[in-house]
Order: sequence, then C-alpha cells, then structure tokens
Amino acid sequence: MTPPMIDLTDPDAVKREVLDTDAAVRAEFAAHLDGELTQLTEALATCFRLLPALNAAANQAGEKRPVLVAAFAFGVLDDLVVSTKLLFAGKLPAAGNLMRQVVEGIAMSILRSTNELLIIKRGKDGNPPVMARYWQKVDEGDKRTQGYLAVDQLGLNASALGVNADAAKRLVVAKQHYNAFSHCGTFTIANRLSLDEVGTAYVGGHFDRAKLDGYRNEMNERIGLCRVLPPFMERLLATMPMRAAISAALAQSAEQA
Repeated sequence: MTPPMIDLTDPDAVKREVLDTDAAVRAEFAAHLDGELTQLTEALATCFRLLPALNAAANQAGEKRPVLVAAFAFGVLDDLVVSTKLLFAGKLPAAGNLMRQVVEGIAMSILRSTNELLIIKRGKDGNPPVMARYWQKVDEGDKRTQGYLAVDQLGLNASALGVNADAAKRLVVAKQHYNAFSHCGTFTIANRLSLDEVGTAYVGGHFDRAKLDGYRNEMNERIGLCRVLPPFMERLLATMPMRAAISAALAQSAEQA
C-alpha cells in the first residue's frame, strides 16, 4: 500500500498524523489476515471466560498475593489485545515490544502464585542461590525481581512450581524473539522501510504487502500463545486459597462457556 505523502515540516500535518486512526492500514490487515484474526479472537475469548472464576477466587481469598496474581493474569490478556491492535495499525516494533511484556507477565504470574521460597538469583563462585518469597520481593521493589528477569527465574524454579520444562523453554524462546522488537537496532530500522517500494520509508503505521509473511507469523505466535493460556490460568486457580470456593467458581465458568 503506497503511503500518503505528508509534509512533516508542517505542524498541522504532523498533528493530523498523530491523531490519525490508521483506518486504511487496519483495513489492509483485516483483508489479508481475517482467518488468523478469527482464530486469535476465539482463543482470546476462551481466556477471558476464565477470568471471572480467577477474580472470584482471588477476591474470596482476602489476601494481597492472590489478588495481584489475578491482576497480572488480566494484564497478560489486556497486553495481548493491545499488541494486536498495534500490529493491525502497522506498528510492528511497538506490537512486539508489548508481546515481550505478555511473556514476562505470564512468568511473573506463576512466580507470584506461591508463598514458598524460590530462587531469585543464581549462585556464583560456589555460593548457594539466593532464595526468597518472590511476591514479597516484587512488592518491595527488589531489583532482582524486575520483569525482564522473570522468564529466566521461572526456568530456575520450574520443577518447584510444577511447570512443564518445555513450557518454560517456550517462554524463553518467545522472549528472545521479542527482544529484537524492544530495543533500537537494525530490525526496528528496517521495519520503517518499504520492501514493496524501494526507497520509501514510513512514519507511523503502515501495511507493506511484501511483509505479509512476517505479519502472519506474528499472528500465529499470538494464536499459539493464547491456546496454551487456559491451562496456565487454571493452574493459577489451583494455587488460590479457599479451594471449595475455587471449585465452585470454576464449575460456574465452565457452565457459562
């Protein structure tokens, strides 16, 4: 799609670009990726149907940790929606950057789901690893529990948390993939250049037909992640206190689905 020419030396033109809804770009994405979008929205809807049960169990527990676990889970789903909106507006680096937060949010939710001591830092030079209650250290603002460390910390504690080793590795691979979207580099620079029309650079959102395979791969990444989220959310439910209330909430959610 040939982008409109914009005089970026004109403040009014720049303002129009900032306020533009990118409707034409979204229409191009929708026309070419409708099948993938349908699969993603169906998978996301399944995840959102589990949220009321998770929220009810967290609220009935009456404790800070379960409430924050549920809040992190909601954040994962919200970030998935917003990331896809950014992708369909043609803002690929921003969309990928937010997907890294999705991956980190999944790891942090699981790490926060237990009151047991976890490894928050590897041991070095023969020293034992540093153990702590992860959720408490997050609340204290401990730098050793910053989000970018969460995926690796989940791997260190996968066995103790009952997390499948392959699932933990999948998150590591996903984080590595989205690191390229999250930092300035040749990838983010190249994304602003047209592959369809040599010599053309984009400001703001765009759809480039020559990048369609890349767009489709990004949608499939989201679809695959959304399809493994329901078991992840059910696992979070199982960690909540007041198991009788959890069972009732889960049964109610299943009936509504």
